[in-house]
Amino acid sequence: MTRRVWPVLVATLVGLAILCSLGFWQVQRLGQKQVLIAALQTRMNEAPVPLAYALKRVSAGEDVEYLKVTASGALDLTHILKKQSSFKGMPAWEAIAPFIASDGSTVLVDLGVATATPAPISQLNGIVRLHNKGKGYFDNDNSAANNEWFWWDVPAMQKAAGFSGPLMIVQSLQSGSGFEAAEAKVELANNHLGYAITWFGLALALVGVSGAFMLRKPNA
Repeated sequence: MTRRVWPVLVATLVGLAILCSLGFWQVQRLGQKQVLIAALQTRMNEAPVPLAYALKRVSAGEDVEYLKVTASGALDLTHILKKQSSFKGMPAWEAIAPFIASDGSTVLVDLGVATATPAPISQLNGIVRLHNKGKGYFDNDNSAANNEWFWWDVPAMQKAAGFSGPLMIVQSLQSGSGFEAAEAKVELANNHLGYAITWFGLALALVGVSGAFMLRKPNA
């Protein structure tokens, strides 16, 4: 082995160590994310709890994402907010409105897309969504003045609806009353398998390139 091959070999080994460690880390993250998704799915399938109980847990800083809730009260259809969404593959506006529970607590409810003249709702059934990821890179700016919301700014939405409270949304699980509720599902990014394949693929490519270099015959 010539002297000039040693730096290539050392660099290759260091690169392999880094790339493989990143790949194995993504495999570990994949397992953790799968466990989390399964736990959230289980939570979403459990029996509903009173809305007041969920609000109390949110105020205490506890994790209540995807907790199923129920409450009696009245929907305030005079403060409907419009959030950009899609319906049957087409752009649409979903309706967000305050629900005043019988105990006086208020929460914003994602009712889904309006398909008919809205009707009063006296019983709420839904799941808790925190929507705390902030504005996406490609999201338009919200316009409270025009009642056009493109990303979930929950504090501003609450202010536009005329109340304040725990920063959460209840996604409706009930269709009817003039609205088509969105499908309830765990929305949690899980791209770790693809990332792991990428890192291991780069490691394999590094081995191939380095091997070809070290086995190359020197020029005569």
